[in-house]
Order: sequence, then C-alpha cells, then structure tokens
Amino acid sequence: MEVKEFHHQKDFTVHSFQINPQGNLRWSALADILQEIAWLHANSEDFGKNLFEDDLMWVLSRFEIHCLKKPVWGERITVKTAGRGIHKLFALREFQVLDQAGTILVEAMSAWLLLDVKSKRPRKPEAVLPKRHFKPLLGDELVPSKVIVPEDLEFAYAIQVTPSDLDMNRHVNNASYIRWVEDFCWRKEIKIDHLLIQYLEEVKLDEEVQLYFEKRGGHWNIVGKSVNGRAVFSAMTKV
Repeated sequence: MEVKEFHHQKDFTVHSFQINPQGNLRWSALADILQEIAWLHANSEDFGKNLFEDDLMWVLSRFEIHCLKKPVWGERITVKTAGRGIHKLFALREFQVLDQAGTILVEAMSAWLLLDVKSKRPRKPEAVLPKRHFKPLLGDELVPSKVIVPEDLEFAYAIQVTPSDLDMNRHVNNASYIRWVEDFCWRKEIKIDHLLIQYLEEVKLDEEVQLYFEKRGGHWNIVGKSVNGRAVFSAMTKV
C-alpha cells in the first residue's frame, strides 16, 4: 500500500464537548479539527492569516469526507494534511485522521478558493502558495465532485443564522453548514459515513436558510436555500 507524504500534522484529543450522544466525534467537530490543521499548516508557511493584510482570504468551496471509523471520546488522534496541487482556481488540500496504532479513521479532500476580501472575486492561488506543495494539475481527478441540486425536493425546516455560526469574515463557517446537515440526519435517523458538501453562496447573520431534502437510492441530498430560493449549499450523504 502506498504511504502518502503529508506536510503538517498534530495530535488532538477528542473531548467531551465534541461528541454526540453515542460518544463519537461529531461531524461538525471533525470539520473544526480539519479546518484548524489547515490553518496551522498555512500559517506555518505564510499563506494563512497573514493574507488578510493583503485583503485576501481562503474560502472552502467543496469538501469530501469519508469516515472509516469514528473517533470516540477520550481518544488521541493524529491529524495530517498536505497540499495536493492546483486545478484552475482550486487549491486542493488532503487530510487524514489516524488512531495511535496508525489506522486510518478519516480521509478527506477539499477544494479552496482564494478571494479578494472586498470584491469577493477569485484570485489565482499560485500567487501565494508554495510551489513545492501546490503544483499545477492537468486533470481534475483529485477535485471533489460537484453536488448537483435536485429539482424535486421536500421542505424540512428553516434555520436562523446566529452569531455562533459565523467566522472572522462574518459569514457562516463551513463547519456550521456541516452541523446543519448533521442535525438534519440526526432527526431523520440517517447514518453518515461519507459526506460531500459544496458551498455555493455566503450566508450572513440573521439570514434564514431553508433546508430541503431528497432520498435517492443509497444516499440523501440535503440543500440549503435562501428565502429567495437560491441554493447556498448542497450536500450528499452516503452510508
């Protein structure tokens, strides 16, 4: 089996405030941890929070997470990350979560956009990324797939954005969207082992997000829409 090289890693402990009623690490808490290791790596090589000084910011566009075995309360885990290249405007980042025996618990791939803070227009990521970690890619094999928004969806319920949903850019944090999906799945008693989510539009404080869903074959489509009917995120869960 091929052993992948990763560029940054850190050990974490699964705390009591990060678990669900079964004692497993919540999906939203997992997203927080993956986001944290991404920032730690970016900050260590000067393409992280220092970019705010140049009115630039990283925005997560697509995220695919495959949970092979859920980390549990009190477990010590090792989280690894690495840049996996640039495809068009996407900077690709991979993650692995391992237990202390070296068994892979979680595998994930993400696609990020570099945006101008004021205009919200994308910039070329190669302008700020270290070439040794983010080389241009000819194909899109590593890019997480698009999540198509189905037409015939059933309304579930509406969510009001609160201050705790926001990040330092004052829009909803990527982990908050995953928490919304996780909460919906909990209510529907849907087991999640594989999550693919696409972030389509920014959402701000006090805005309403309406959740819609569809069950198709072995997966569920979960879509968040603004009050004007525009999709702000689209997710697909698999068992």
